[in-house]
Amino acid sequence: MSIASSLESGHGLSPLLARWQSLSASPALAVLDAAGSVSFQSAAERSRQLAAQLCSSGLGGCRIGLSSLPDRDWVEAFWAILLAGGSVVPISPLHPPPERAFFLRQSGARAQLVSASLAATMPESPVLRLVFAAGRLLTPLVSAPETTPPDISARAAATSCALLLYTSGTTGQPKGVPLSHDNIWSCVQTLISDWGMSPADRLIHALPLHHVHGICVALLSAFCSGASTELLARYEPVQVLESAARASVLMGVPTQHKRLVDHLDGLPEAERQRCCERLRALRLITSGSAKLPEQLGRRLEALSGQYPLERYGMTEVGIVIGNPLHGRRKPGSCGRPLPNSEIRIVDELGRDVAPEQPGELRIRGSSVFEGYDADPAASAAAFDSGFFKSGDTAQWTPDGFVQILGRTSVDIIKSGGYKLSAIEIEEQLRGHPWVHDVAVLGVPDETWGERVVAVAVPALAARAEIERRGDAAAQELRDWLKQRVAGYQVPKQIEWRSELPRNAMGKVQKPELLRLLLARSPLE
Repeated sequence: MSIASSLESGHGLSPLLARWQSLSASPALAVLDAAGSVSFQSAAERSRQLAAQLCSSGLGGCRIGLSSLPDRDWVEAFWAILLAGGSVVPISPLHPPPERAFFLRQSGARAQLVSASLAATMPESPVLRLVFAAGRLLTPLVSAPETTPPDISARAAATSCALLLYTSGTTGQPKGVPLSHDNIWSCVQTLISDWGMSPADRLIHALPLHHVHGICVALLSAFCSGASTELLARYEPVQVLESAARASVLMGVPTQHKRLVDHLDGLPEAERQRCCERLRALRLITSGSAKLPEQLGRRLEALSGQYPLERYGMTEVGIVIGNPLHGRRKPGSCGRPLPNSEIRIVDELGRDVAPEQPGELRIRGSSVFEGYDADPAASAAAFDSGFFKSGDTAQWTPDGFVQILGRTSVDIIKSGGYKLSAIEIEEQLRGHPWVHDVAVLGVPDETWGERVVAVAVPALAARAEIERRGDAAAQELRDWLKQRVAGYQVPKQIEWRSELPRNAMGKVQKPELLRLLLARSPLE
C-alpha cells in the first residue's frame, strides 16, 4: 500500500497519524517562524513529499536522526519520518559533536536528516547524512539501500516507536527512551483536554526540540488541537513579549520565567505596564521541567495576573500530574494526578505512605513507556508491579495534591540521621535579597554522612557587598537562615559562584557541582 492510498483510507494508522491526517487539508495557520507562516495543508504536502522520498530511498521504517533549527523544517520532517513508518531521533545542534555522534550510534539510526540551514555548521555524522529543505531531500542517494519499504499501515502501528528521546543525564548516563505512537497520543490528548487547547489558540514556543517538553507537551499538544504555534529561534524576553501580543498560551521552564521577570523588573514603569497587559491577555502560562520557586511564581503572578500552571512529567512517562486550568493552583505543588495516570507514593518497603510523609513517586498509565532502549537490565530495574519508579521523592498534601521534594539521588540529602529536601532549603535561601539563584547538595562527609552545601549566585546589587565581607557574608546568610529552618537544615558551607551549570532545559547539573567541590576546584 502506498503512502497516498494508506492515508486516504486511514487504514491501520495510529491515532496520532490519524489526527495529522484530519488536519492535513486545513488552510488554517499551523506554524509561524522567522520565514513567515505555513498552513496545516502546506506543511502536510511537504511532509508527504519527504516521506515518499525516504521510503523510495529504502529508509522507510528506520530510525532517523533529525537536526534542524526550531522552524517549519523540523515540524515537517518530524511528520515525514512518522509517515514513512520510522522513528524520530532528535539531534540538537546545541549538542557538541561527540554527543551528537553518541546519540546517533546508540540509537541505531540509519540516517540523519539535517536541514539546509544547518548543513554548513553540522558536517559531522557517523551515519548517512541527508540534507533537506522545504520537504525535499537535497542529498543524492547513490548509496541508499535497495529495499522495498514495507506496508505503511503495518509500520504506523500505535504500539511502534515514534520518538526516541534520551534522558537529560543530570543524574547519570543518558538512556534511550522509546515512546510509542500511543504513548505520545495519550499525553497529547490528555493535555489538549485538561488545558483546553483549541484551534483558537496560538502558542509561543521557545523550548528545545529534543526533549519531551518541547516536542510532546508544547508543539504536539498545540498542533494536534489545531492551534497555531509561533516557533522562536531562541528564548529572548523581548521577543516573547512581542509574540504575546498575538498569542494565548506561553509554555516555559523556570529559568525562562526568571529571565522574563528580571527583564520586566528592569523596564521603566510605563513600558512595564504595557508589557504586563500583553501577559495578562494570555489565557494560560505553564511551567515545567524543573520545580518553580514559589517566590518566582508569585512575582510572575503579580505581573501576568496568573500563577503559572505547574505540572509534573518525565521523558519516560509524559505528563501525569497537573494543577487545574480553572480554580486554585497550589504553589509548590505539581497538582493532582491527570486522567491518563495512576500515582502511588511508597516507602522503602513499597507501602503507600500517608499524607505529608515522603516516599518514592511511582507511575502507571497509557503514556508510560515500556522500557529503555536495548537495556533490559535498566528496564527491569525501573518497574515494580507495573509502576514506573520515578526516582523522585514526593509527598501527598492533605488535600490530594502532589509535592515533589526532589530527585532522590541528588536532592534528598542524608545528613546526621535526617533526610533533607535540597529544594526546600533552596526555596528559603532565595528569599534573601543577596541570593539570585542557588543549588543545595550533599557532599560526602565522615561525620555527617553527607554535609549540606549551598552554591549561590549573588544578586547583581549585592556582589560588591559580598566580595567586601568575604567569609562573613556566608556566615550572615547562614545566621539568617537559622531563623527560618531547623538547625540541621542550614548548610555547613556556602560557596559563591557567577552561575550554575544547567542543561538545555534549565535543570541545574548538580553532579557537575559536586565534582567541582570534591576536586576542590575553584568555583568562580
